[in-house]
Amino acid sequence: MITDTQRRMQILRKVHRIPVDKLKELDEFVSKLEEGIVTKSKALSFAGSWRDIDDTVFDELTNNLISNRQRNRRRIDE
Repeated sequence: MITDTQRRMQILRKVHRIPVDKLKELDEFVSKLEEGIVTKSKALSFAGSWRDIDDTVFDELTNNLISNRQRNRRRIDE
């Protein structure tokens, strides 16, 4: 089994062999990979935000979700 450090070194060796005319394409690809990481951490920043919500408030939100959405939709359509 290969360690993370070994894998990174392997990738770096491969990057050094890539022709100069392909570096822009590689940079764009790596940037796309990084975008996924940023998005994931933004979503995770909300983790636990409802942990201390009052049970009656939570029940009100969940039990009446459909009717609340329908009521709000009518206001938007008007």
